[in-house]
Amino acid sequence: MATSHRVYSDLFNYTDFTRQVAVAQSKNLLIDVLRDYFRNDTIYRFETDGWGFPLTPNLTDVPPDIQEKRTSRIYIGDIYRADKRFFPSITIRYSSGRYHPVSFNQDVTSKQYRLDLVIDGYGENSYIRTPTHYLVCGAWDQSFDILIAAESIPDREELTDIVSGFLIGAIRQELYEAGLFIKSVNLGGEKEEDFANDKIYMQSITIDTYSEWRREIPIDANSLIDAINFCFNYGLFTQDRFTTDKTTITFEDSIRINVP
Repeated sequence: MATSHRVYSDLFNYTDFTRQVAVAQSKNLLIDVLRDYFRNDTIYRFETDGWGFPLTPNLTDVPPDIQEKRTSRIYIGDIYRADKRFFPSITIRYSSGRYHPVSFNQDVTSKQYRLDLVIDGYGENSYIRTPTHYLVCGAWDQSFDILIAAESIPDREELTDIVSGFLIGAIRQELYEAGLFIKSVNLGGEKEEDFANDKIYMQSITIDTYSEWRREIPIDANSLIDAINFCFNYGLFTQDRFTTDKTTITFEDSIRINVP
């Protein structure tokens, strides 16, 4: 089970792509789960405005009450909106990716079937499996860098513990069901950066993930008939009535139809 990012372009529709959990969707999944996680916190609470953007206004004269809801207490996203610096922050970047096939022929011989219930005139029920799509699929090995930046060393250390623990213990199954599997979580070294007359304390978390792409190519309905099988049971005719021999002969033949 997996979600899929649908691009604004029409090219995915032209080439029958139904799933591409690569750059955009994978990064959005990570951002969304982290935002939902921090919405429940009181100290590093994440808040959004009416349009869903991080609520990071000017903090001048805003009281430092942790229950204050006029602003978010942490920024979580991929870039700083309008080049606004806000700390503490968690930013996600795509760092690298590598494609590899799930099989030698990319599973091109696999088919997707539709299950139809058929009821005949005698009330007999039967299910018919009808092929609807050819499947072509592959996989991605990719890495993401999560950068934690704070104005104090304790904030940096606590956020590193929170995010790393969340990724390896609390969210693996949810991301797996959405199409992104976390293979490993690696912590980077601590570092500092000069900012104005102060310092910003940072630490990175690198996660290695596995995801897939998938194409579902429709099967032409006119080419679905492969063979028509006829089965006949017959016996011997006499002058008075139709009788059957003890050893009834079953005759089977096939008429094959070549559809251009």
